[in-house]
Amino acid sequence: MSSVARQQLEKWLKTLDIKADKVIDIGGSQLPIKDRTKSWNVKEYLILDLTQPHECKQTPDFVCDLNFDYTNCLNEHNADMAFCLEVMEYIFNPVQALKNINCVLKNAGILYISFPFIYPIHPPHGKDYLRYTIHGATKLLDETGFSIEHVTHRRPEHDGNLADFWFKEKFKFDRAEDLHELLTDTGWFFKAKKIK
Repeated sequence: MSSVARQQLEKWLKTLDIKADKVIDIGGSQLPIKDRTKSWNVKEYLILDLTQPHECKQTPDFVCDLNFDYTNCLNEHNADMAFCLEVMEYIFNPVQALKNINCVLKNAGILYISFPFIYPIHPPHGKDYLRYTIHGATKLLDETGFSIEHVTHRRPEHDGNLADFWFKEKFKFDRAEDLHELLTDTGWFFKAKKIK
């Protein structure tokens, strides 16, 4: 049985109608995006990923670690769309990673990306690095040449438990924020457009 986080991802993907000449699936070797969306009308589908340390269901077309500068070799791809789902927690250099993704896309290209906020450390061992606030994810996208078009909030299946935890632990929180979102969001799916 899959986790609630995986179920949320699959449900969200089923809302997407994908039509593009070229799509790059970043981190897609383990579970390719193709055939998981509501509709899929794509002429060229490519996977950019590492060959290790995870199980590979589909061999990547391009092998690179987004933590390092690959902008020179990635410029040539000019994709209409990129997916980077359930990857950002494994990135230790998110600014460079998003600059690399920006280089993969043509002007006004679309990026679908997820950012985790609350999730336990998970395999592969020693490779799970970061979590993001909504403001951190937004700032990263803004600083690397993206304009946010839509944000989908991820929430736990049992909404009250997380809020109870925050209150019982007496954590301080920003009262200027929407209290419901602040106390229940576990991560986000973003749709962003390349603007520079």
